[in-house]
Amino acid sequence: MIHFKSIFAYIVLIGVAVLYTLFLEGAGGSYLIIALAAAAVISVAICIYTKTALTAAIEISADVLNRGEEVTVSLVLNKSGVLPSSFIDAELYSSYHFTARSESRIRTCVSGSGSASFSTTYRADFFGRGRVGISAVTVTDYLGLVSFRVDLPKTMETVKVYPDIPEVDRREGLARSLTDAAAFDESEETTTSVYALNGMPGYEHRKYEPGDSLKLINWKISAKRGELYVRRLEGASGAEQTFILDKATSPNPVLLEARAEEQLAVEGMLALMMQFAKTELPAKLAVRFGGGWEVIHSLTPADVSDIRYRLTDYEFTDDAGGRLPQSVEGHAVIFTARCDGIISAAVAGRDDRAAAAPVCAVRGENIWLITRDEEDIRFEK
Repeated sequence: MIHFKSIFAYIVLIGVAVLYTLFLEGAGGSYLIIALAAAAVISVAICIYTKTALTAAIEISADVLNRGEEVTVSLVLNKSGVLPSSFIDAELYSSYHFTARSESRIRTCVSGSGSASFSTTYRADFFGRGRVGISAVTVTDYLGLVSFRVDLPKTMETVKVYPDIPEVDRREGLARSLTDAAAFDESEETTTSVYALNGMPGYEHRKYEPGDSLKLINWKISAKRGELYVRRLEGASGAEQTFILDKATSPNPVLLEARAEEQLAVEGMLALMMQFAKTELPAKLAVRFGGGWEVIHSLTPADVSDIRYRLTDYEFTDDAGGRLPQSVEGHAVIFTARCDGIISAAVAGRDDRAAAAPVCAVRGENIWLITRDEEDIRFEK
């Protein structure tokens, strides 16, 4: 790249030297003109030399992250030869998945055969396959007359960002309406249940494990036995709670806002799935990981974690594979980033159907909005 303003300014400077030579000091002015011309030639020559002697590479602190975590990306510049380099301008790149927490540009020089490096921290704000790397490296001569872009080999790295599994605020909303049906009588011997999700009464007990819902602790039995016991829920597989993930992209024209809505739909689904898994409520997931629908039954916390990892490669699209499975039995909740007439029609007038979305273009009795604060997911009308 030629910097015409700098060249023009330098030509003006040489012109002043010529006038100085002609009208004031002949011999001294001649030396000044030669020095200015030689400086320009040397400056450009060192710039060309720097371009050929420079290599760059990146180092990342992790290639797998949970959403919300940070990764450090280091740019390392290496130069061969003994001459000092021209000015080196380098800039790091990151996909929309990341937000830079520190400066991502640098201007430096490398003296002799050596190296220079700088690091930038990025926070993972969106799940998926993010990319970080070198956006550009250019060298500029000392006088600012020309710049050259340095041709670099592979300078991009992929970082997998897992979606978050937040806690569910069960004080209100959809989560409460689904789990309240699993409330049991506190007596230690009764088998009476108002468990409406599967229609099968009865429960056993097991020792409390970290992550179990406090709501399932049987305090009377726990007091008798001197340690915590929780109810082991049982149900018929034909009445599982079905979670459905709609693959349709968000209609929001703003890229980051659309990705945020899709992400909230996914994390709201994961949060509710994990709640069902920890409390041993029967549930299954219907999702299109590839071209066809895949159904995962009897979700456990380990299953939900595995699904979370697989969702790292999930992409919302509008292909011909269908937004909803052809048949759904039992209770179902549709998680979507495109809450439109199709979703409204799928849940309208059904006591066993609901939809959850960050934003909805239509209104309906069975449609819930997904919101989130720093910690919890909420489902509200």
